[in-house]
Amino acid sequence: MNKKYSASAEANSRHPQDWGRAMAAAMTDLVEQRREDGGRVDHEDLYGEDLHLVIGAVRDGVEITLTWQPEGEPEDDSYRRNG
Repeated sequence: MNKKYSASAEANSRHPQDWGRAMAAAMTDLVEQRREDGGRVDHEDLYGEDLHLVIGAVRDGVEITLTWQPEGEPEDDSYRRNG
């Protein structure tokens, strides 16, 4: 599989210390997307992986977007996006 996975979640604060739940939700979604594609993956499989983080301003908060291409898989410009 040479897929990229992308997930977004919103935090209702612009203070970084308040973004934890949005980050966790996006990370959980990445793992679920991988499972739906037939991958056997758990949150521990993200240890050591590179995740691309984009923080965008939205009304009254931020949108956290994480993108992940599982290590060892070739680059592919198409990716699955949820959020």
